Amino acid sequence: MYAILYDSSLCIGCRACQVACKRWNGLEADETEGTDFGNPQGLTANTWNVIKYVWVEDGEGSKLHFVTNRCMHCLEPMCEAVCPVRAIVKDEETGAVVPHPERCVGCLACVEACPFSVPKFGRGVGTRKCTMCIDRLRLGLEPACVSTCPTGALKFGERSEIVAMAEERASEVGGYVYGVHEARGTSVIMVLTAPPEKLGLPTFAGRTYTKTPTGEVAAFMKEAAGALTGGLGSSVLFALGAAVVGGIIARRAKMSRR
Repeated sequence: MYAILYDSSLCIGCRACQVACKRWNGLEADETEGTDFGNPQGLTANTWNVIKYVWVEDGEGSKLHFVTNRCMHCLEPMCEAVCPVRAIVKDEETGAVVPHPERCVGCLACVEACPFSVPKFGRGVGTRKCTMCIDRLRLGLEPACVSTCPTGALKFGERSEIVAMAEERASEVGGYVYGVHEARGTSVIMVLTAPPEKLGLPTFAGRTYTKTPTGEVAAFMKEAAGALTGGLGSSVLFALGAAVVGGIIARRAKMSRR
């Protein structure tokens, strides 16, 4: 299982990783506006990686810190657990949590359930997010963002090695390690130069979630659609039913985290 290391002590905010992500995945540009250096301001269905510029007050005044905003590729992804049609699936070999927008029914269950607020729905494209460049991994290449970073702030390797590297680096720079335990562990490990809560990152221990019995849900919805329409319009009712089921599952998962 692989992981990405983001070392904010080496990040210069150049956003080369954002450009590489756009180019490799063929993502359209977003119209943006804002009052700080960040651009775009947040994740969308067409923007899967954003470098945030965060000013933090300390005893010496206000200092600028960088932090990446992207899919964390959880070891136990809640988005996969709540999706009723398996439109997001974790690849057990690489650890990448991969969306399949062509299966998406627009229920927004993953959008509601993600503890990092990462998946984004777009009209005509479905729900999308970072894939860890799984297509590149299968070719023996690093993710596009990692291969582009000019300062070595992004590294890629086996998760155990990345965790050890992050802990050593954090000790050297007096930083904070994020992602090892959050949400029961992720495959994006960060070395931060300020406490995670001051950088806008959620802090929680996480919990285990049971995967949705997708096959049973699908069979039920198809049977119900057939009974109601005599076989006519069953695909439409299936999509609507899946959306409703997904929404209920996401709502319950969200409430259980509180």
